[in-house]
Amino acid sequence: MQNAEFIRDFVEEALSHVEDFESGLLKMGDQKDTEIVNGIFRNVHSVKGTASFFNLKNIVSLSHTMENLLGEIRNGKLDIDRELVDILLSANDCLKGMITDVEGSGSVDISAHVAKLTEKLESNARKYAPQNDHKNVHKNAPQNNHKKIKKVEEQQPLVVGGIIEEALGRGQRAYIINIAAAGDQAGIIDRVKAIGQIVAAYDQDGQEKDFTSKEVFRIVITTVLEESLLPLALEISEDMVEEIFDASGLRETEPASPPAVVSPDPVERPEMNGAVPSEQPMDTAPPSPQAEDGDQQAKKNPLMAVDETIRVHITLLNDLLDLASEMVLGRNQLLRILDAHRKDIAGINSVLQNIDGITTELQEKIMQTRMQPVAKVFNKFPRIIRELSKKMGKEISLQIEGADVELDKSIIEALGDPLTHLVRNAVDHGIEAPDVREAGGKTRTGNIDLRAYHEGGHVNIDITDDGMGIDTEIIKTKALEKGIINLSEIPMMGEREFLELLFRPGFSTAEKITDVSGRGVGMDVVKTNIEKLGGTMEIMTTPGRKTTFRLTLPLTLAIISSLVVEVEGQKFALPQVNLQGLIRIKPGDYTRKIENIKGSDVLRHRGKLLPVIHLAEVLGREKRDFNTESIIRVLVIKSGSKLFGLVVDTIHDGEEILVKPLPRFLNDCHCYSGVTIMGDGRTAMILDPEGIISRAGLRFMDEMRDIASKEALASDYSLTESQNLLLFKCSGPETLGIDLSMVARVEKIHSSQIETIGNREYIQFRGEAVRIIRPENYLPISHSANSCERLYVIIPKLVEGQVGILIEKIIDTMEAEIKFNKEDMKARGLVGSAILDNRIVLFINMYELFEMAEPKKASAPAEIKETSASKTVLLAEDTPFFIKMEKKYLESAGYKVLAAPNGKEAWKLLQENNVDAVVSDIEMPIMDGYELVRKIRADQRLANLPVIAVTSRADKPSVQRGMEAGFDFYEVKLDRERLLEKLEMALEKRGDAV
Repeated sequence: MQNAEFIRDFVEEALSHVEDFESGLLKMGDQKDTEIVNGIFRNVHSVKGTASFFNLKNIVSLSHTMENLLGEIRNGKLDIDRELVDILLSANDCLKGMITDVEGSGSVDISAHVAKLTEKLESNARKYAPQNDHKNVHKNAPQNNHKKIKKVEEQQPLVVGGIIEEALGRGQRAYIINIAAAGDQAGIIDRVKAIGQIVAAYDQDGQEKDFTSKEVFRIVITTVLEESLLPLALEISEDMVEEIFDASGLRETEPASPPAVVSPDPVERPEMNGAVPSEQPMDTAPPSPQAEDGDQQAKKNPLMAVDETIRVHITLLNDLLDLASEMVLGRNQLLRILDAHRKDIAGINSVLQNIDGITTELQEKIMQTRMQPVAKVFNKFPRIIRELSKKMGKEISLQIEGADVELDKSIIEALGDPLTHLVRNAVDHGIEAPDVREAGGKTRTGNIDLRAYHEGGHVNIDITDDGMGIDTEIIKTKALEKGIINLSEIPMMGEREFLELLFRPGFSTAEKITDVSGRGVGMDVVKTNIEKLGGTMEIMTTPGRKTTFRLTLPLTLAIISSLVVEVEGQKFALPQVNLQGLIRIKPGDYTRKIENIKGSDVLRHRGKLLPVIHLAEVLGREKRDFNTESIIRVLVIKSGSKLFGLVVDTIHDGEEILVKPLPRFLNDCHCYSGVTIMGDGRTAMILDPEGIISRAGLRFMDEMRDIASKEALASDYSLTESQNLLLFKCSGPETLGIDLSMVARVEKIHSSQIETIGNREYIQFRGEAVRIIRPENYLPISHSANSCERLYVIIPKLVEGQVGILIEKIIDTMEAEIKFNKEDMKARGLVGSAILDNRIVLFINMYELFEMAEPKKASAPAEIKETSASKTVLLAEDTPFFIKMEKKYLESAGYKVLAAPNGKEAWKLLQENNVDAVVSDIEMPIMDGYELVRKIRADQRLANLPVIAVTSRADKPSVQRGMEAGFDFYEVKLDRERLLEKLEMALEKRGDAV
């Protein structure tokens, strides 16, 4: 084959067309949709047009026959049904196979597909044929291909313009071909007809001309070929081709006399034997409103029709990513080396910040070029579901959500097989037969939901079916039969552990083997492949109702943010997306003692028992004693839905790292997912949480969870939330605190990085100027003229504008239940004080602090006061810290606030008081927020009361559950501006009905 580069472009474009054809056809089903029919018609036409240029006869022949059939559907002469869809899908599969192997396409037998398509055409033609014989209707049709060009009427330039506008709107291109007098005019015309449609032709004087004339003339054509391919196809020089970007461009080139329009040749109906007739006009359907809008826009700016994208080979993108990764590594090393010399080298700070910002932005942009929507994988499943449901006699509806969620190209490419296996498994094992479903009170049609969504820096993909669910008793029985587990292990296993037996090699609950599933191979491979991508997999099921397989995947595999930790002098990198928190256990702190329950080390954490292991033990070091006199540092790590504690010796800074694959001799070390080079030039292994769980043999037993639940419920008020706190000092001796949920990050800076403009101080952060505020300048705390060179800036969340809090020392991060002192310090900018670790801690009200520093911005809540002055809000919250914060937020906006420590007390206050709105926490003792809002909605008197959830749980399932329960809005705690905004919206929405 010649023109290898053009062939590659053709294959890439044609494969896109056949994939769009399939998805469009499946989307339409057996109900005609004009837009979709036009779209898939254009897909086939484009494949045929370009294939004819390369003389790919089988591809042209099959696509042409498909095009004829679709033409009948478009014209309303052929009804679409399931059988017709099957025929077209089968033909499209054959077309796809030939495009994939272009060189071998000529030897493919397409006769069966052509015959089926032809049979449909002929049977349909007989319906519309008159009673007389039409066999010789074209017997006397003229054979001369070079017809005389008739002079057009006055209105025909508008007709020509309309044809071109319509073609451009369909994605075709239009050209003027200047044919020289000495050229092979007849040959060129033949070649033009093979690749497109002749719209008009005229000589330089606008006179009537014959195609066989020896004089110079110009022809106007439409085609799917790009400008670079057209000269090759017509065997003419590039300067003979002029592209038309819109119809007005054509009229500007028209002579005084109107052009001539080519009279169409009488076209005989093809003999349906696979031969390809001359090109016919592609589309006569009126353009859609969207196309008309596009045409109008093109008239205003003809250059808009020019392509704004170019094709770049994936190897080039891979090389760019590798170079960007190396640049990130070099940046880290440069910052590490020069950190100690910032003060000695004038101007080095701004240079380093610039390098840091540009490197980060460059890396992010290059990563974006590799991101692709999961639709590239999802789009094949309508076809798979259709074929399997037909084969197995089931009725199944597929719902796809989040197809536009993007992942790295390498992850997208590796997802196809695992997802296919899970979908086939849902069809075979999950969805019941229609009669069985009906007998069980379900609809005959089963549902499979394929959903992708972002959560916590990952992308989750859920495959959910509303079928029979998974019975763990059956799993237990099968596992015992196969010897996978023994009786002694069963008491130590919970539901999660039984479900994970499905991932064991050779395990299957199927009673019989089919060609769809049941052999016990595949599920273990699916899990292995997902883990190779740095992801996790888990199963959630309700017997008799539904099953969900959840894949949790990283956005990219190349560069990740990590926390550097150390054990016995060796550094390791932990991906930050897995890190949920840090716990420091000090000697003598019996509230956080690591205990041993049923042979497992656990830590009581937020009402649950957290399994704890020491990284040194997992790596084969000697067993550690947790009851030591030194500080114990515990990383709270999440892998899928599993939460566990990992003890390390030292915690270092966070760092962006370049992920490199493990050396071959470490492939069996499942605790690691890769290796990286740190900023100091040393190598560090990247920890794999799932591998650590497996290596340590951690069990997440239901029994342990039950113990934790019973202990938590021993007191009605035991569900009071703990806060993750950051304790720090400014220039004075006071210890200050802030909730970590309000902190985006803590940036370490040198005092020389601070720039003063007027009476304000700024630093450069990620290429932007950030104002920094010293709390001691506004709060009633001590101020000392220290000259610390090493400082820290707290970059807050939930605050508009670029602003940070300047501090001198980080004391600790800790989790604690705050009990405010009754005799609190009354001062603006402070929430209150509490005793933690035998020290008095003053808690900052961040919003008030910023308002004190920026008085002009403090007027925002005042705008609401006029409408809120007479309003009463009931605040249901069990945690004293949040009660105090949220009450201040509401009162600062002019609301009168009633507070209740749980849902039961809130319900009582609702019966006794006139309340205009409710702001409620979710997790509360006695009665939680879900139950409270359900009672409100069920009460006729209160049903229209505005209710807003304010919680620390903002994952999508929790939000969905909250909205279904009856909340008007679902907001994150401590975001004052959104709380006040949503409260005002809720009052406007429901206030009149209360």
